[in-house]
Amino acid sequence: MPSRLDDETDFEELAARVRTQSQQAPGSDTERVTIRSLEGVSSDTLENLLEAAESEHLEPGELVFVLSRTNAELLCEREFDIDDVDELEEVLGRRVRVEDEMPDDTILLLHPDAVEGETLVEPEAIACGIVGSGEA
Repeated sequence: MPSRLDDETDFEELAARVRTQSQQAPGSDTERVTIRSLEGVSSDTLENLLEAAESEHLEPGELVFVLSRTNAELLCEREFDIDDVDELEEVLGRRVRVEDEMPDDTILLLHPDAVEGETLVEPEAIACGIVGSGEA
């Protein structure tokens, strides 16, 4: 089955919906997105987001990181052993999708079928990292 995370997805809108969906569900027992605050962007913070997702509902096998181009470039610049996105994927053990429309203050980790365009189909299969107001 083809991924529902496609080239037509508006990643800015998707990120906004992910953040809003989780804020509207506190204390309820409805399915919702896993949200974690991140102090900055590094392979360590992405691994922490992955650990939070795995400890919640997500199965690790098919998860994909969705990063803004700026965050992907920051990771490659800051990590001494990472030269490009392919190497970043090796370090994280996950696919990494770089999207120009993705906001710099949001990192998504999701199963590709958890969304259809900008619609959250399976919120429990989505983890969102909110990058702090300091240096990204």
